[in-house]
Amino acid sequence: MIKNTKLPILLFLILMILAGCSTPATAIPASSTPTPIPPTQTAQSSATPIPPTDTPTPLPPTPTSPPVNAIQHFPSGQEFSVTSINMMDINVGWATGGLENVGDHVLRTADGGTTWTDLTPPEQAAPSGDQKTASGYFQDAQTAWVIYSYLSGVTPLQSVVWRTQDGGLNWQASQPLDLTNLTEFYYPDYLQFADSQNGWVMVHVGAGMNHDYFALFRSQDGGMSWSRIQDPYNDNSGTMSCSKTDLLFTDASHGWLTGDCHGVAPGVQLFKSSDGGLTWETVTLPDPASSPGLFSTFDAACGAYDLFFFSNELGHLGVRCSFYDQDPTTYQYYLFTTLDGGINWISYTYPGETLYFFSEGTGWAFSNKIQLTTDGGYTWKTIANVSWTVKSDFTQSAEVDFISEQIGWGVARGREQPVPPALVQTTNGGARWAMLIPIVGR
Repeated sequence: MIKNTKLPILLFLILMILAGCSTPATAIPASSTPTPIPPTQTAQSSATPIPPTDTPTPLPPTPTSPPVNAIQHFPSGQEFSVTSINMMDINVGWATGGLENVGDHVLRTADGGTTWTDLTPPEQAAPSGDQKTASGYFQDAQTAWVIYSYLSGVTPLQSVVWRTQDGGLNWQASQPLDLTNLTEFYYPDYLQFADSQNGWVMVHVGAGMNHDYFALFRSQDGGMSWSRIQDPYNDNSGTMSCSKTDLLFTDASHGWLTGDCHGVAPGVQLFKSSDGGLTWETVTLPDPASSPGLFSTFDAACGAYDLFFFSNELGHLGVRCSFYDQDPTTYQYYLFTTLDGGINWISYTYPGETLYFFSEGTGWAFSNKIQLTTDGGYTWKTIANVSWTVKSDFTQSAEVDFISEQIGWGVARGREQPVPPALVQTTNGGARWAMLIPIVGR
């Protein structure tokens, strides 16, 4: 699951805070060695969307026209920063990235991440003063989907999903997504395919009063056309409340949606769909085994993050709880595991902050220390001390990708000073990391 969540998430947090219905954002414990963090920009606020009383009739898709001013590829020799990484094997992989004040490009490597080919689809370039940001899903070495939006969050006149089936040499544009009445804000976040035909894209379309309004689109023809199956106007499951933190479909029917209410409501927000995202039912997580009563009190603000499922039945879920009644604020992290599709859960504490699982048993917890589990989260072992993080302040999931239990890549972000993210690689399971300098090759 590849996600590229940038500044627009900050906009949602600011709007919720201004509405007076959310608690302060979670602080990340400082590293013992001060290190840089990437630059941030000031987001513009926008009014809370008010859904109309009637349900809009979806418009039939219309063909796209070639862009007049497409995003220009980087020249050979250009160094750039990777912001999202997805490797297929030791050599071949995909990334999104760019330069400071330059929007996202889509690139592919054939040498493990050192040199890259710019294969950005012919997306219309952003006007002066704005940038284009990309969310992508990269299925294999040949097949990928990408959707663009404006960094400012302005709703485009037309939005398409690009598909390649030949490793990025050629791209096809889908028929435009139905944007009827979605004028408040527009930020595609989660783009995913369960197989070659069935895919989903979630688009954040507004925020306020502790709501994260979104539209969910589904494709059943490989991304060439999309149906709008959920939006603020037809929500009858409560999915629009609280901020959304992850979306994952395990097949064409079964999906999971997580959220964080930031202390406005007790417990953990978790939904499950059995009909491809048309409807959602609330899943009630039991209290952590070590903290009975935790999810029924307002003393802790708990949210669900970091979904990893390896079948319809077997999956891991991270839960972060913030205790704002303590000074300074303290945090506790829990790992929930289900073996029967969410009917029953077992839980353990884990070291925090961000989870990544390669398999049912093997996973990592990334903070100022990297810790490894080989028994599904029951025990953890510190394997490295680092001064960087694999998740920015406003990114919901880790930018880490392993192709085996030993070989992996990550987007390392500093914690203290504004510098671009760095691409790092490990060949010994995360104990040591080497920095790569991505450059566009010939």
